[in-house]
Amino acid sequence: MKIMVSCCCILFFSIHISAQVYKGSLQFKTQEEINKAFSTTGVLKDKTSIEGDLIIGDRASLSTISSIALFSKITSIKGGIYIFNNPALTSLQGFEKLTSILELEITANSGLKNLVGFDNVTAIQELCKITHNSSLTSFTGFNKLKTVGEFELFLNANLKNCEGLEKLSAVKTNFSIDDNENLESIAELNIKTIGNVLSIKNNYKLQSLEGLTHIKTVDNLVLTSNNSITTLQGLDNLKSITGGILIRGNSALVSLYGLQNLQSVDDYLDIWLNKSLTSLSALKGLVKVGGELHIAEHQSLRNLTGLESLKTIGSLSIRDNTNLNDFCALTTFFKKIDESVFINKFDVKYNAFNPSIHDLKKGKCVATN
Repeated sequence: MKIMVSCCCILFFSIHISAQVYKGSLQFKTQEEINKAFSTTGVLKDKTSIEGDLIIGDRASLSTISSIALFSKITSIKGGIYIFNNPALTSLQGFEKLTSILELEITANSGLKNLVGFDNVTAIQELCKITHNSSLTSFTGFNKLKTVGEFELFLNANLKNCEGLEKLSAVKTNFSIDDNENLESIAELNIKTIGNVLSIKNNYKLQSLEGLTHIKTVDNLVLTSNNSITTLQGLDNLKSITGGILIRGNSALVSLYGLQNLQSVDDYLDIWLNKSLTSLSALKGLVKVGGELHIAEHQSLRNLTGLESLKTIGSLSIRDNTNLNDFCALTTFFKKIDESVFINKFDVKYNAFNPSIHDLKKGKCVATN
């Protein structure tokens, strides 16, 4: 009898749990559709869990959705959450019971100023994409977020800082902060690991890279067209790059200070078109560039001081640096190189002085007038 009662209780509990789960994905394009779904005859009546994706809005057209507060009884969503093109939506309150999300995209919601509503989320397992939200000024609401699979933050025109991301410690693959025209600071970040690519591009008002001081290694580093940074301070603990580095078009960049602890780059190091760059001295600890070392189009660079410790260079391209007349930092490297082996890996042209490999082996490294 006890066994029968126990079995009946288990069966009842299982049926009850199953009844609380919506099996499948849902999309809502109007406020009326959301209201109907939670009505006494709606598909989400008495539901606490959604097994599929939840789409709020539509990629191709504007919605009339102004509130998602009715989702406040939902405790889990197994699929992704996609919030698109909702100009009347000013708050994400309604998702407070969620603690983990598979994937999250918040795109083109012009009324959102913050991310309050995701206050208890600690992990986003795959992609988190926040883009084209023109009123977004901070990430407040992400205050408990610790890990993300891949993080993309771009084209948020009024984003000024990274407030709300203070507890983010790990991005498993790529972290991109691109095209946020009014972003001034990422100093709120305390991120410790990035699995693959760190990309910071076209943030014209970004003042510094402070906020990245815990990063010791990444696969690839991309820093392009951040026109207000003058140094790379913030990358001070970066020691190795397992892929390559691109530093291009940062018009106010004067020095590479911040890379003084960098020791090895397994692939390319591309330093290109940073018109204010006067010094490479921060690279004094660099011993290896496994691929191409490319230094091009720097009108203020006069010498290569900082490259004296290099022991390995895959190939060398130094071009179009109109005032560069001192290559002496490379003489130690070239004295140990077989000229016949390196000849097809050497491209030095259109600088104020253009020594050959033979010149560098012989110590002829400075222009003489």
